[in-house]
Amino acid sequence: MNDHELKKLWQQQPLRDPAISPAQLISAMQNKTTLFRRCLDGRDIRELVACAVLVVVFGCFAFNERTSISRLGDLIVIGSLIFIAWKLVHARRATPPAPPGATIVESLRAELKSARTQSRLLGSVLWWYILPGTIGLLVMTWGMSINLYAKIGSTVFYFAVDAFIYWFNRWGRSKQLLPLEAQLESLLRSAETGEPLDETPLANLRPIVLSMAAADKIKPVEFKVAFWQLALWGEIGFVGIWFFLMIGLTVGNEGWKTKEQPPATVVQAVYTGETNRYSVVARKVVDLFNAGDYAAVQKLYNPEMSKVFPPKATSDFYTRLATQLGRIEKFDGPTGNGYRGWTAFPLHFQHGACTMSLALDADDKISGIYIKPVPKPSANIRSLVPRVFSWQRLIWLVPFFLAGLLYSRLIQKTTERAVGISTVGIHLGKGQTLILWDEIKEVRPFKFLHVRNLWLIRESGEKTLMHWTPLERHSDLKAAVEGFAPASHPIRKYLSLLRRL
Repeated sequence: MNDHELKKLWQQQPLRDPAISPAQLISAMQNKTTLFRRCLDGRDIRELVACAVLVVVFGCFAFNERTSISRLGDLIVIGSLIFIAWKLVHARRATPPAPPGATIVESLRAELKSARTQSRLLGSVLWWYILPGTIGLLVMTWGMSINLYAKIGSTVFYFAVDAFIYWFNRWGRSKQLLPLEAQLESLLRSAETGEPLDETPLANLRPIVLSMAAADKIKPVEFKVAFWQLALWGEIGFVGIWFFLMIGLTVGNEGWKTKEQPPATVVQAVYTGETNRYSVVARKVVDLFNAGDYAAVQKLYNPEMSKVFPPKATSDFYTRLATQLGRIEKFDGPTGNGYRGWTAFPLHFQHGACTMSLALDADDKISGIYIKPVPKPSANIRSLVPRVFSWQRLIWLVPFFLAGLLYSRLIQKTTERAVGISTVGIHLGKGQTLILWDEIKEVRPFKFLHVRNLWLIRESGEKTLMHWTPLERHSDLKAAVEGFAPASHPIRKYLSLLRRL
């Protein structure tokens, strides 16, 4: 069929107002549910891949967390991701398609069950998808050793993302799943009882019927979403995951330790005899503390200290210290720059560090003891950036970058034949939907950053989003629209948005 014949076909428009039979509606519904299941396959694969990646990310966080509360939050997030993956897989396994050779009624029942299950999933997305992970993120964030403003900012960001996810899923349910349920229910009721079809819920099947009727006569020029457009967004996501993972590992690493040696500390000289005295007493304190014998520590005090810190006060103090920081793994020193000039010993606990300053009387009894936590290094940008972008961590950028390319390719495969252009109209959804040229009364651009899609608006006000600038082969797309669209069609106004090659 040449161009002249195609234009003649469009002018005659045998597809403009066809008489739609029940058999055509059922066939159109089967095509629609087939595409619906393919979309679910693509969605589930993307979600499962994302869950696997995030489990690894938060597993790294949990392994490197300094505080038990933040580690608990990471584990909650991991558990929620595993639950999400199970929920998606279980929903699909519980609603398989009808077996080959099944009757129309059996097929419609199977598809209706699937649509209802997916509708319930999206309707309850707050409880199984959003809330568990958000609780884990909040526990992780508020358990971290970061300032209050960072915690508040992170919390607001979490809630904003959650609100968008909730709205998007509710919108998808109302615009796609609920109409699909109504269509399947109408067809099933008519197939079971023989009653006339209720055409109201089935009106949206007309574009599919048109597309099927045109398929035997017209092959549209088809276009996919360009890979570089998808890769741009895919790489932003995966590089972002790498970036925040590296920040989490850097901040979570105690003291932001690296292999660099810390600068030397200037200390006062301590005479050898004094050093031995203080070291012996410090060793006794450490050993008794790790043994939990706090009463024996109190016996090392001189009478004045014992009055100020009686056994109960001493026991309560060391109990709190052990609960917060754990055992003392080692101690250094002595140094001469302790509290009030006393002899100091750096103590390295399981969960932190302190400096213990000692003062002894002539009988080597403790006349003063002062334990002070070592202040944590401030998380400033100047010290953070070199560690985040160290060569050891930049190496991990390579697999994340490749994962972004793979993920983008996966999305492109699920959006093959995104748009078709023919003399009859615009074919969408892998040819499943046809919008006739004269049905499109208005075209409006939809802009998101550098991407511009088009709203195709019918006379009834119904809007359908069409890919535009993200499509591949812009020169061919422009030629197809110029060759097939009516001369005064509003879509021609937006040809200037396409890249010139």
